Amino acid sequence: MKKIAMTYEKALTLPWSHQIVQRSTPELPFLHDTMVASLGGRLFEAWYACAENEMIGRTVIRGRWSSDGGKSWSEPETVAENKEGYLMVPVTFSEKDGEIWAYVTRMTAPDHPIGYDLFRYEEGAWVKRGEKPDPVIFNTLPVKSDGRWLLGGRTAEVPNILPQYPVIALSTPSSPAEWEIRRLPMEEKLHCPETTLAVSGARVTAFTRNDGGDIYVFESEDGGLTWSKPYQPSLPIHPAKMCAGSLGDGRQYLIYNERTEKHDRSRLVMALRNGPDEPFDRAYVVAEGYDDSLDGGPYWHYPSVAMQNGVVYVSSTSSGDGVERHAALHSISLQKLK
Repeated sequence: MKKIAMTYEKALTLPWSHQIVQRSTPELPFLHDTMVASLGGRLFEAWYACAENEMIGRTVIRGRWSSDGGKSWSEPETVAENKEGYLMVPVTFSEKDGEIWAYVTRMTAPDHPIGYDLFRYEEGAWVKRGEKPDPVIFNTLPVKSDGRWLLGGRTAEVPNILPQYPVIALSTPSSPAEWEIRRLPMEEKLHCPETTLAVSGARVTAFTRNDGGDIYVFESEDGGLTWSKPYQPSLPIHPAKMCAGSLGDGRQYLIYNERTEKHDRSRLVMALRNGPDEPFDRAYVVAEGYDDSLDGGPYWHYPSVAMQNGVVYVSSTSSGDGVERHAALHSISLQKLK
C-alpha cells in the first residue's frame, strides 16, 4: 500500500456558503461536537450543549431539521439529556428502511464512557429504546463497506476510564445497527484518539487523532476486518477531530484543521484525492478566521459531512476564546470541488 502523501502547496478558496444553525444560549453557553446527517430526505444538524463548560453541568443533545437544503430550520428538539445523572455525549445516526436511530455515549464524567444508549425517531420525537455496555465514543457517521456498516471511534479498556484506543465498530446493515467494537492495532495509549474512515469498496482507510502528538493512519483491504500497522501521513494536520469520506465518484476527502503559525483551529480545509492509492493533491479552505457577516469564529473545528442533492454540507463548531460556541454549517455544490 502507498502511504498517504501531501502534494498541494496551498489550500485554495472556493465559494462556500456559511451559516450559524444554532447559537449558544445563556442557559447552555458551551456548544460542541456537531453532527450533520441526511435522514429521511431531510438534513438534521445536532450538537451537545452544556450549562457551565465542556461536559460540566446540565448536558443536552439537540438538533434542528431542514427540508430545503439548509435555507430554513425547525425549532431545536432534544435527542438526549443527562436526566439520569450521566453525561450524554456525543451522538451519531443511522437509517435503514425508514427507521432513524441515534447512538449516544453515556459517561459518568468527561470522557469516561460506560456504554451507549439507542434512540429511535418516532412521530417527531426521539424515544429511548435500549442500552449497550460498550465503553465507546463514536466519532462520525456510519459508512458502508463490503456489505457492512463501519464507524470510527475510541474505546476504554474497561468502563469508566479514559478511552485511549482507536476502534472500528462493524455491523451488518440492520436497524438499529448492532455494533461489534474492534480495536485498531495500536499498542500504545493515545490521547483523544478520535477516528474517521474513508471507504472504497473493501478498501478502508482510518485516520486517528493523537492530541498533542502525531496523526496515525491504518489501512484495511477486507472491509475493516483486519488492519495494517499504523503510519504517519505527511499532511499538515493540527491534532483535532477529522472527518473522512467519499464524494461518491471515487474521490475521497479528509477535512481537518490545517496547522497554522499560532497552532490553533482557525483554518478548516478539505483535502481531496482521486482514490485510496493516490496522494491528496489539492485542498480547499472550508472556513478560516473571524467572519463578520456571521459573527462567528475565528475557530472552526470538529467537522462532519452529509451530502444531499449534489451539495456537500460540512458542519462544524464555531468558537472564539470564551465559553460560548455555536453550531455552523458550510455548504458547496459538488461540481465546484474539482
